[in-house]
Amino acid sequence: MPTHRMLALTDGVVAIAMTLLVLDIELPDGLRGNALRHALDDVQSQVGTFLLSAIVIALFWRAHHAALRDAERVDGRLFWLNVAFLVLVSLIPFPTRVLESYAHRPLGPGLYGAVIGAAALVLYAMELHVLHSTRHLSWRSVPLPAQAAVFLLSAVVAVYSPTAAIYSWIASVPLAMLAHRLAARPSPKGRDSARQGP
Repeated sequence: MPTHRMLALTDGVVAIAMTLLVLDIELPDGLRGNALRHALDDVQSQVGTFLLSAIVIALFWRAHHAALRDAERVDGRLFWLNVAFLVLVSLIPFPTRVLESYAHRPLGPGLYGAVIGAAALVLYAMELHVLHSTRHLSWRSVPLPAQAAVFLLSAVVAVYSPTAAIYSWIASVPLAMLAHRLAARPSPKGRDSARQGP
């Protein structure tokens, strides 16, 4: 299968997932006074979780295209990894609704962290497969899946403190930057050969 066909399918799934996110934002008709104010408060919460998941999906889409930029063809393993990734991405609107309704219970951040972490882990496996099959690079050249680790661990943290689990997601940003910096550093063998020269 040509790579562009899989990218086109991914683009469509991402677009549908983001559309489903915004469809969950709704304001009942005919409200006035206190009832309207309470409903607007609920809408603000819905918009917050929508923005969170919209950003996550957009980052997944960008990382997916970056991971496949060197893939010329799609073999069986890459095909099924991509199917697993798309299943998880299309599932994101559901844990988003659960997070909005149960943010203060373990179910909300726990389910959200598990789905996002699993999707990030599958994407990491896809990048490993592409780089190994096209450039024959080692796993050290691919940034470690910091986002996957943070979100999967947050699912465990949510059992004890849902609020702490949500705030722990912030750590994925500096950890991902650190992982990319470490992956960009030359290997010890490369540094030794550079010192010795030709």
